[in-house]
Amino acid sequence: MSFARLALSILIIFQLLSCTYFTREPRNPPRIDGVPIPDDQRRLYVQNFRNNSYGMGVQTLLTELVRSEIDSRGRFIQTRDKALAAYRLYGEIVHYQLVGNLLDQGGQSLSREMLIIVRLELQKTGGQKILLEREEIPVRIIYSEQVGFRESEMQAQARLLKISAIRIAEEMERAWYFSIAGKIDP
Repeated sequence: MSFARLALSILIIFQLLSCTYFTREPRNPPRIDGVPIPDDQRRLYVQNFRNNSYGMGVQTLLTELVRSEIDSRGRFIQTRDKALAAYRLYGEIVHYQLVGNLLDQGGQSLSREMLIIVRLELQKTGGQKILLEREEIPVRIIYSEQVGFRESEMQAQARLLKISAIRIAEEMERAWYFSIAGKIDP
């Protein structure tokens, strides 16, 4: 019985130590060649995303997902005050589309395709644009309400926006790191 308790205790300790809570901010800032990046170069303001598409309310959820993804990665210190930020992220949804993809014998839609294209811009405080590898991030998913892994349109939309937020954060971090360090990989 005591061996089982010991094994369970060790398992719990390993789970806690592998948690990203212990390896992210503020104790573990990103580094360039072993030197921590100062906090004043890590402050980021995320502007609410604009929506120039037919997807209603999509920009609000995408903005929140991008902010939470940036927080979970721990490279930036987000601020709500634009004047305190060293970098500003602007985004715009330029295309949102929902298309019926696969039809059955009766002409009923079995699966659908969702596509979103987000245009990004990362700026330094003075208005200088940071070059991104891709200024437009396309994300496409296929979902079905009837076959395979079934999900509703709202669940598929949430999955689409979560994938978009991850890609936006990755693209932005790479451009930011390159602008500071002069090399691609952190």
